[in-house]
Amino acid sequence: MQGFTLIEMLIATLILTFGLLAAGQLISASLGSSSLSRSKETASIVAESKIESLAGLYRRNLNSPDLTLGSHGPEQAEVINPLDGKSLNRYDLSWIVAAVPDPRTGITLPARSITVTAHPIDATGAPNMKVSMNKAIAISTIVSTRLDWPR
Repeated sequence: MQGFTLIEMLIATLILTFGLLAAGQLISASLGSSSLSRSKETASIVAESKIESLAGLYRRNLNSPDLTLGSHGPEQAEVINPLDGKSLNRYDLSWIVAAVPDPRTGITLPARSITVTAHPIDATGAPNMKVSMNKAIAISTIVSTRLDWPR
C-alpha cells in the first residue's frame, strides 16, 4: 500500500492552512510597521526642516514674530513624492520658543530653545486618525547667534 490516507491529507492541509494564516498576519503587521516608520520619518524631516528654517531666521532677524517667546502655529506642511508628485503625508507644525535658562544669577544667554511638533493631518486638514499614520513627532534644539557665551 502506497500513498496517503484521507486523514493524513486532512491533517497536513490543516497544518499548512495554519502556517499560511500565521505568515499572512506577519506580513500584515510588517506592512503596518513600514507605514508607521515612513510616517515618522517624513514627520522628522518636516520638523527638522522647520527647525533649520527657524534657526536661519534667528541668525538673520532676532525680532521676527515667529521667534517671540511662546507658542506658534499651526502651519501646514506637505511631503511630496519626488518620483510621481503625489502627496505622501501632511502635517500641522507648531513650535514653542523659550529662553534658555542659565543657572548663574544675572546672566542671560543669547539663545532660544525651539521645540517643533509635527502632527499628521489628512487632506482636509483634520487630524489623521489612521493607526499607522497618527504619531506626532517633537524635535528640540537650541539656537544662538554666537558661540562665545559669557563664562
